[in-house]
Amino acid sequence: MNQMTQFTAAEAAFVLREPVRAVKKALDTGPVRPVLRRKAGTPIRTIGWADLFYLFAVKALRDELTPKARAEFYEALQQGGLALDGEVRIGRIRIAVADLVREVDERTTELSQLAGKVTFRDDGEAVLKGSDIEVHRIAALLDGGLSVADVQADYPSLDRDAVEAARAYAGVHPKPGRPYPKTTAKRALRGAGLEALDEVIGDGVE
Repeated sequence: MNQMTQFTAAEAAFVLREPVRAVKKALDTGPVRPVLRRKAGTPIRTIGWADLFYLFAVKALRDELTPKARAEFYEALQQGGLALDGEVRIGRIRIAVADLVREVDERTTELSQLAGKVTFRDDGEAVLKGSDIEVHRIAALLDGGLSVADVQADYPSLDRDAVEAARAYAGVHPKPGRPYPKTTAKRALRGAGLEALDEVIGDGVE
């Protein structure tokens, strides 16, 4: 585990498999204490590994921890109370969490691996590695209701893993500014009954 890593709300949401809004609400209500860091000149709230693990663990242990025990559990984590044997120690109480630590570590590894599936053009736009297809364009299509198979039909060079990677990366790294359209030009033409024009234009329209 890398306890020096800082996570944004979107990154935490990926690890927790929760909506970003749910994570932000958890940061608002405590006991987690986020810190402000600057990203591209903008202050953004981040949390450390112990905070992330707390949010994950209390969900898994919600039937076993009282509100008071949750607060003590959090403070124990903040004070380095996670032992090498995978126990959190609160006074004489020992809470076995080794399996939860492994799962969080696996998910944070998945998070870091996302960066290896993306590269950047000279204009700073994130594209899927080995292509010039914008990550946030693919994510917008999925958000617009297209299935993975639909996206692959319009972008046959992409396999399922690439499409899913685009969705995940865009979720962790939201695009600032004007969003991409949620359909392709080809599908818009078909929806308008312009299939013949689509055939004339051909595959150059995306």
